[in-house]
Amino acid sequence: MGPIMDCNVHLWDQRDDPVFWLADRTMLRGMLGDYDGLPEVYRLADYLAETAGHQVRGVVWSDAGAADPLHAAAWAQHQAEGHDVELWLVTLADPASAGWPAFVRSFAELDRAAGVRVRLVAALAGGTAPADDAQVKAHLAGLAEHGLTLTVECSGDQLGEVARLARELPRVRVVVDHLGWPGDLTEAGLRTHAAALREVAAAPNTATRIDALGTVFGDWTADRVRPWLLSALDAFGPQRCMLGSDLPIERLRGGFAHAYEAYEAVFAGCTAAERAALRHDTAATWYGDGPVG
Repeated sequence: MGPIMDCNVHLWDQRDDPVFWLADRTMLRGMLGDYDGLPEVYRLADYLAETAGHQVRGVVWSDAGAADPLHAAAWAQHQAEGHDVELWLVTLADPASAGWPAFVRSFAELDRAAGVRVRLVAALAGGTAPADDAQVKAHLAGLAEHGLTLTVECSGDQLGEVARLARELPRVRVVVDHLGWPGDLTEAGLRTHAAALREVAAAPNTATRIDALGTVFGDWTADRVRPWLLSALDAFGPQRCMLGSDLPIERLRGGFAHAYEAYEAVFAGCTAAERAALRHDTAATWYGDGPVG
């Protein structure tokens, strides 16, 4: 399969720094189904054991919603010690908060800080102001000063908002999470979503993470997700698309091997260089130190 940089992995210790939706395992049942089986503690060592047999060279940790995000990021960074794998950090924060500038400065001091994720999805966003709010835009613009990538977790009907934001913040690298999280999974919905992705991709400072297939599509097969994944590839190209597992959450729908075997099948028509970009190089460019070699 070749080297992998998994662009979305969640590590947590629920005993020490609880994630809100794991503390109440009924909160996201409409989205995830029964997730009582997700572990209380999931370390990098657990992830590497689960992905043994694959050439995982790097991971991008994404804060799943820890009570203390700075503590969670430092804990996640510590996980890489003693392991021959790169680890980069994407924290979670609310750009409508008055404390955003100080938080971002503190996070950027971590050696492996790579980006900040913001949530526009209604079920997850809490009190976040809309992306067209002047204060929010000013806060997001400041990410460029720290070399941090902005990752936006939005629903499909919010992609136009993300496209406008990317155009207005050309110095900020903007990554659309979960290929824009389509809501209407019909053929008509696919056409609408593909057009919205192309609008976002028209801004050269944008990319997308293809991951969280179980969260987006429920019980899925490679044939089911193929047109959606190919529409993202068509919009952004392999240098702006990156693949991820969303472990351990993706365990609920099949796990790492299931996801990456599907990626190989879906993108079989790509060249070797394009598949290498999807699996590793794009994530390394947008979140890490760039592709190896």
